[in-house]
Amino acid sequence: MLAVRWGACSSSGIKPINQDCQKLTVPDCAVLGRRGIVASIADGISSSQVSQYASELAVTHFNRDYLLTSENWSSARAAKKVLETINTALYVKTAQSPYQGNPDRGYVCTFSSLILHQDLATIVHCGDSVILHCRDDQISTLTREHAGTSEDGQRYLANALGIKPELDVDIHSIAIQPGDKFVLMTDGVADFVDADSLFSEMPQTESALTVYCEQIVEQSLSAGSADNLTIQAVVVTDISNHSETRYDEAGLLPRVSSPEVGTVIDNWHLLKCLHRSDRSEVFIAKHSETQQQAIFKVPATTHCDTNAFLDDMAKEEWVARRITNPHLMKAIGINESRTAFYTLTECLDGQTLHQYLLDNGKASVKQVREWAAQMVSGLTALHRKDILHQDVRPENIMLTESGRLVLIDFGSASISGHNFLEDPNQLMIPGDLLYSAPEYFVGLWANEQADQFALSSIVYFALSGAHPYGTSVAKTTSFSALHKLRYQRLLQRDVSVPVWLDETIKRGCHPQAGKRYPSLSEFLYDLQHPNPGYQQSLPLADRNPLRFWQTVSGVLAVLLAYSLMR
Repeated sequence: MLAVRWGACSSSGIKPINQDCQKLTVPDCAVLGRRGIVASIADGISSSQVSQYASELAVTHFNRDYLLTSENWSSARAAKKVLETINTALYVKTAQSPYQGNPDRGYVCTFSSLILHQDLATIVHCGDSVILHCRDDQISTLTREHAGTSEDGQRYLANALGIKPELDVDIHSIAIQPGDKFVLMTDGVADFVDADSLFSEMPQTESALTVYCEQIVEQSLSAGSADNLTIQAVVVTDISNHSETRYDEAGLLPRVSSPEVGTVIDNWHLLKCLHRSDRSEVFIAKHSETQQQAIFKVPATTHCDTNAFLDDMAKEEWVARRITNPHLMKAIGINESRTAFYTLTECLDGQTLHQYLLDNGKASVKQVREWAAQMVSGLTALHRKDILHQDVRPENIMLTESGRLVLIDFGSASISGHNFLEDPNQLMIPGDLLYSAPEYFVGLWANEQADQFALSSIVYFALSGAHPYGTSVAKTTSFSALHKLRYQRLLQRDVSVPVWLDETIKRGCHPQAGKRYPSLSEFLYDLQHPNPGYQQSLPLADRNPLRFWQTVSGVLAVLLAYSLMR
């Protein structure tokens, strides 16, 4: 089994704040076999007063999220996909801060990582940190410096996380063997140490390695380093045998060609075909040893060679592994190597909410409130992990036999604002046109309020069988058209609900995201409790239709009597 000894040290040096961050993560045995060991370092830039937050976010999120990625990706591809989401998160964070337009003062950092998995080391690098490798006294530098020189001879950082919307990162892999030594350093150490002495004096025990790293930091300070200083030393003591898994050049597993019921793939016996489309084929499968059932999904033949689509499908397992909530689809964990590209998620007994409404007709207010509470729980869990579902609709909500709602299908989800299928030259509408928020159609940045729009539209649909704006939202392509959208009240559709409930739904699916509820919990509260502000703000015709028409009839009667008397 893969095993290492390691030590590390990070210091602010002569600076008041340490903008560096480092972490090594050794997961439990199951994840260790699937994804390996991760060592990462990040270095903030001195021109920014907030880049220490970028460094911490990059290292913490990478070490956590990489280990949860789908085995459909190789280590290199998984690392790149995780870094893409982190890069987007940092770039957006700067764009929404006072440092907009000035990335050198924003949430920017360098990043380097060493991923040890089975008998390979994958090196991930962006910036000017250094990763060295030593075997049999032969030392090699595994990274290149992403730096440039200005016209006046000043050295500058040419690449970093968060500095631009597109990720620019070096990733490659090398074979490893027991006894291999690695050192990761930020430039505050790398510019002041000798590589030969660094490895020749490296101790054997883990406790001594930590002391050694502290000594290297002190030596760099004594040599005149005026930057933050971070070093990690990693010694490989054992490796795992190379698995039978074979990835293609893009880092994706081989695709399954048109599987049929009865086919067995990696001990998964396909029992029943649930769905076939031009995007995917979905089966119920049973594991031949554990007897566990799962939803087994493979890409359709038409998309087998579309890498972006395959990434979106692999992302579903990644999202499902990141969050545990009874109202969100779960991934299936099996400690076996994969030989083909597929996803595994829990098999739920029940039917979709869409089918339930078709079979049973409109729902009651009480039912809708119970459903909304469950969906708010699931969506809030997603949003806390900076994930937007982006395809919330009745077809993607399972209603189990026990009455539990479960949100499924994370294929359209964005992570930290990053959409894997996004094309900068094409408008992206990730979900169903009847439930997608208007901001998608006019090219605005979507946030949590977009999922709120979809949930409010589902509540409206469950009560009325219709949609709050009909098909008008999908025709909205400009800001002027967005302002012309008019909500059709449930009262106008002869749906007997309290006026304040209608107003709650209206606000939840307001055409302008800024006028929706600040949070889903506030939306849910107003679904369950009369908001007195709505009662006071409504015109008499909506507040008390009977009194309104009585008043109108009385006025008309007076006018008619007056005209007859003349």
